[in-house]
Amino acid sequence: MSETMYDCYQSQFDCLTRLLENRETVLSGFADYYAGVNPDRLYLVGSGTSFHACSAAAHYMENILGIEVTVCAATVMKKAHGKRPLVIAVSQTGLSTNTRGMVGRLVAAGVPVITLTDPKITPVSEVASFSVLLQADDEKIGPKTRGYMAAVLTLYLMALEVSALEQKKYDAEIADFRAVIEMGVKYLENCAGFFENHKEKLSKAHSYIFAGKDAAGKVAAECALKILETVCYPAMGYEYEEFLHGPAFCANENLALFLFLSDDVDKERMLKSSEMVGQATENSYIISHDTGIQGCNVLCLPTTRPDAMSPFTDVLIAQLISSLLPDIIDRGRHTAVKDILSAMDTKVKLP
Repeated sequence: MSETMYDCYQSQFDCLTRLLENRETVLSGFADYYAGVNPDRLYLVGSGTSFHACSAAAHYMENILGIEVTVCAATVMKKAHGKRPLVIAVSQTGLSTNTRGMVGRLVAAGVPVITLTDPKITPVSEVASFSVLLQADDEKIGPKTRGYMAAVLTLYLMALEVSALEQKKYDAEIADFRAVIEMGVKYLENCAGFFENHKEKLSKAHSYIFAGKDAAGKVAAECALKILETVCYPAMGYEYEEFLHGPAFCANENLALFLFLSDDVDKERMLKSSEMVGQATENSYIISHDTGIQGCNVLCLPTTRPDAMSPFTDVLIAQLISSLLPDIIDRGRHTAVKDILSAMDTKVKLP
């Protein structure tokens, strides 16, 4: 029996465990190649979920490496700036025609490009300067879950492996990754209970908004994409402040709002925003890392480092909704666009 999206969703933390423990093998040769380039500017490039994984990882990588990290969609990455630029191109399956074309053009122009694909040898990686395995356990389902988390963790690990961190700080970072992965079972249980409690209300939602700050704001975009790919209702992901500047006005009885609660000056504003939107819709929710925040519409996914770990926690509820809700409400893609990916040649056709 073929793997389902729900199977992939449930297997994510097992995948991350294997990736963390096998990181030396996965990243073999990467540090030497990176040192040879010695980049003064880093580009992360991808399309769809790969783009969102790059966006979610960029802030952490920038802090660890101390160089500017720019995130681009493959279609708009025309030229690399800086004296010694390095491009990391992420393609979940390694079949993206846009990404392959971009990699080929940049390499031909003398720009070093590292690819991150699953499997390691793909049409995208074969035109690159260096390739790294995206160890997502061969996820074949279109709406990626395992691949998203694996891509973010791999990018985090790539930054750590070439950082100037002393051993003690490096070990502390690895320990933090291990801690959040070990909480995976608890996170999945919390999400399952939350979904069970709210699935009847969510069945009435005809649009979705996800909003957060910093990395959570980037995760919000991936959450929206998951809903768009599966539930096929309008969905948007925003930085919290941008949510207030217009999207908040869209609140009505058909909206499902998910706010990823920050632990800073905007914490109370977010709680107040959720309360106000809750007067328009019963589907106004808070996703919190703080166990002190309680309520029937609060999903708690505790971690001591919410910004860095947001891609491994905040994304879960949207993935679960995407995995289960379409069957409950009997909704999917319209037949007119069901085959649009193949019709538009978005993937390299393998022999």
